[in-house]
Amino acid sequence: MLKMNDLIAKSKNGTEIIVSLIPRHKMQSTREGFKQIEVGKRVLLESGIEVDLNLDGRTFYTSLNQLFKLNYKVV
Repeated sequence: MLKMNDLIAKSKNGTEIIVSLIPRHKMQSTREGFKQIEVGKRVLLESGIEVDLNLDGRTFYTSLNQLFKLNYKVV
């Protein structure tokens, strides 16, 4: 798995974690067959767990009631 960059995510209680952004791929059918298309980004935690970004492109949940926020919006 290829890490794109290391970022620091912060929660409301002051906890900071280091995460990486990785591409999110979907399969698309074409005339030549199937190919992978990047449709967004996912967050890779230090523990190796992948989580999805929320719709705002800045926040994600690591577990129930554990919201973390990145410093900028991921495009």
